[in-house]
Amino acid sequence: MNRSLLDNLTYATLLSLDYGKSSGSGFFLKFNGEDFLITAKHVLFNDSTLRCKTLTVSSQNPRSVNEDSKMFELDMTQVPVLYSKTNDVAAISFGVIENSNLNSNINLIQAGTLETISIDQNSTRRIEEIGIANEVFLIGFPTSLIFQNSKHFDPGKPLLRKGIIGGINLEDNTFIIDCSTYYGNSGAPVLELCEDNQLRVIGIASRYIPFVIEWRNNRETSVTHPEYLNSGYSVCVPMNSIFELISQ
Repeated sequence: MNRSLLDNLTYATLLSLDYGKSSGSGFFLKFNGEDFLITAKHVLFNDSTLRCKTLTVSSQNPRSVNEDSKMFELDMTQVPVLYSKTNDVAAISFGVIENSNLNSNINLIQAGTLETISIDQNSTRRIEEIGIANEVFLIGFPTSLIFQNSKHFDPGKPLLRKGIIGGINLEDNTFIIDCSTYYGNSGAPVLELCEDNQLRVIGIASRYIPFVIEWRNNRETSVTHPEYLNSGYSVCVPMNSIFELISQ
């Protein structure tokens, strides 16, 4: 396996809305020489209304410390945000991160020591090319798994899960991975181990698929209580939707 996309995970980003009131995941994509932050639409929007005034974006590697990470702060009342009306995807143009030629209203608040990279558009794959049962890696920030005083893992560092391509829905323009996602993982990049042993980004995590259990009162059968559990399957938005959005 070509591990280049696993050795440096700084393209994966933690998104903090209004200084921690909510969070999500995303990644940096290099498209026609410009860096874009890609995430799920519902991370940033309730319908068409922005969910925050300030967005903090940070990236680091699993072995790094917080002081190494690169951090950006965005004034969301001024930054133009692209979002799809039909797919769960949003994008923000950053300019060029490598030489700090950032677009207005995007501020570098911590330079860190790590070189933040972007996934080149040539290191991606569209939904028509992905293969059923191929291995996938999900790289995100499931902040909902953090419990009080936990020292098991740092919520600011990317956490990986491994699964397979479980299904493809060309009509709905989505695919399913046999991989659990949790709150905070929305917008996380999904990498496929392709037939040529290369890793390519194929889309982002959108939502988990619930497994529903319904409890009934044995004396009052009309009284029920549904319980929603994580089935272990997740719906993902493919790169097709991302390219269609930023090509506009």
